[in-house]
Amino acid sequence: MKIPIIGRFFEKKYKNQDLSDVEKRFLALLRGNAKSKSGVDVDRETACKVSAVFACVNYKASTISSLPCVLYKRLQKGKEKADNMDLYHLLHYLPNPETTAAEFWEMYVWNLELTGYGFAYIKRDINGFIKELWNVPTSSVKIYRNKTTNERYYTITEKGQESSPIYSENMMVTVGKRFQNKDSALDPVDIARDAMGLGIALEEYASKYFANGATVSGIVEMAGELSPQMFDQFKKDFRDNFQRLHNAFNVMFLDGGSKFNKISNNPEESQAIEARKFQIIEICRFFSVPPHKVMDLERATFSNIEQQNTDAVQTCLNPLCVKLELSIYKDLLNPKERKKFYAKFLTNALLRGDTTARKDYYNTGIQNGYLSPNDVRELEDMNPYEGGDIYMVNGNMIPVTKIEENYTQKGGEGTQ
Repeated sequence: MKIPIIGRFFEKKYKNQDLSDVEKRFLALLRGNAKSKSGVDVDRETACKVSAVFACVNYKASTISSLPCVLYKRLQKGKEKADNMDLYHLLHYLPNPETTAAEFWEMYVWNLELTGYGFAYIKRDINGFIKELWNVPTSSVKIYRNKTTNERYYTITEKGQESSPIYSENMMVTVGKRFQNKDSALDPVDIARDAMGLGIALEEYASKYFANGATVSGIVEMAGELSPQMFDQFKKDFRDNFQRLHNAFNVMFLDGGSKFNKISNNPEESQAIEARKFQIIEICRFFSVPPHKVMDLERATFSNIEQQNTDAVQTCLNPLCVKLELSIYKDLLNPKERKKFYAKFLTNALLRGDTTARKDYYNTGIQNGYLSPNDVRELEDMNPYEGGDIYMVNGNMIPVTKIEENYTQKGGEGTQ
């Protein structure tokens, strides 16, 4: 992605501004190398190696990327797809020549969830119309504020070169959690560092336990004294024959009256397994992801999994969708367009039940006049048919528009 100094359409507006006063630099990534309470260094790279962290972020990013992002136009009654606008196709299909919409939103959400910021550079044509959207890694962006105008602006560093100021017209920004109206968002890795660090420590403990054999851990008691040379040779032979995973379950032979005293320190007794399970739940709390979405099915059953899936959409994905939709509204629509257009991530497919549940819902909708056959066919990704847009009600199954006519013909006494 090539970042111009400033597009000609906006260059004149800002070229005389004094940008020497910097209120705040973006330092979130530089805070990501502190130690956790477990003594483990946790940054974004190591955090992603924790399976629960990876699974939580991947669930959000991959699910959002699979949802259609549709630009709608408001009508006097209802809405319609604004598929005649370039922005519709950028959001729904191809944000730029090298990135599909699914890839774009997946990268955008990964950055947002791990750093607290999502950035996309807006490339405009000479007339100021949006032509392309490019993901920008959070680590490449610095945030400034002009004290004279109080405007925020950004710079992007590529190959060691920092770009000229990029103002809000050319940057789509989604901010994660923050207190009050401060410039900097909370760093998710900072907040969850101790939980992530403990998860890494437990994983390293389990790895070393099995690497050292997983069955032998104790003290060898000798009947007499050994010379330094004999002690070193005995220690080497003992480790070569009885430690590490490939020596697990070997039969132990000791000579010279020596005796092996096993130390009881297995993962169950040290509660390492329970602790690792708890850390999965703890990390899920930080990311607001239901545990069953990261393959922790201990509390999931056949009777409640559908309700849990619905709850995941409502409490985990919907808030993120709204945040992204409002970022589009804020940064990709001008004040005039905001009165007519809005974007929506369609989560209907995620809320579908099984075949029986959908059939009951559709039947109820058609019989009570709030769904037409073509509405149902659209929900099921099927083509409409002629005459399928008629809304009916239960009873005589007559069109809603005929009820008033029938009522009038009966002299206001109602239908038979």
